[in-house]
Amino acid sequence: MSLAHFIGSELVTALGRLGPGHVLGSWRGCRPAQRRRRMKFAPVLYGEDHAHGHAELCLLIEGRCRFSFQHEGCVLRPGDLVFCAANTPHAEAYVRRGDGYRLVWWSLSETEPRLHATRYSRRGGFVMEHMMDLGLLPAEARERLQVLRRMTAGVQPPAVDALREAMLTVALALYRRILDGGEAQLDTRAQLVRRAADFVRAESGRPLALADVARAVHVSPNYLTGLFRKETGTSLGRFILGERIGRAQKELGQTGASVKTVALQLGFADPFTFSRAFKRVTGRSPMAMLKRG
Repeated sequence: MSLAHFIGSELVTALGRLGPGHVLGSWRGCRPAQRRRRMKFAPVLYGEDHAHGHAELCLLIEGRCRFSFQHEGCVLRPGDLVFCAANTPHAEAYVRRGDGYRLVWWSLSETEPRLHATRYSRRGGFVMEHMMDLGLLPAEARERLQVLRRMTAGVQPPAVDALREAMLTVALALYRRILDGGEAQLDTRAQLVRRAADFVRAESGRPLALADVARAVHVSPNYLTGLFRKETGTSLGRFILGERIGRAQKELGQTGASVKTVALQLGFADPFTFSRAFKRVTGRSPMAMLKRG
């Protein structure tokens, strides 16, 4: 599906139908678990403690979705919009493995605002369909992002007309950018993968979890892992390990280096764990490299 069709048809239609009964958040009486069928949350690729330092909006446009909000689980329905204030724990997963769904996440970071559309299907798993940069939109659309940030931090649910207008203004600004300059200028998926790879390289001297990398580029771990594999052909976990072992090879090439010293320096639990990982990546042991050097 083209980005133009997604925004000009699907997203605009979903926002036009947004009603008061679908706006959910931390306000009393509007919490997702208070308004929707409760269901125990079963983490799939990331847990219920997932949170960001910025606000996010989550719009379900197709299917059913199991959602955890402040550690309470429920089932979202199409058209539901969840306001996740900064540092609010949240997570999503399928209701049943065979049930597909599609979400649109509005990341309201002050420095890197983004809109990304994701889907889950039994055959394809979790896939990021589109990711768009909101930081280069016209002033009117950027002002509406500020309106959405204020709504997210408010103590009362927002007026639906004002909410709908703000979100439609941003969506239509995106649509105009696509019509004027093509989709490539807005699609930031490749940029995201490059930034993740740069972060891993810069931090290769310490242990990194997938969640650490995802947090650094402001997306969820499941989306980043799927996108990274799609763009590079390798898993993010293997890339992290490869960069750490590459750093280890440089360290082992230094005069007076020892396997134990390098292992501990790079945060491996012990020399045995380090040697096993080293051999898995390079095909030889670190001791063999020392002798060869």
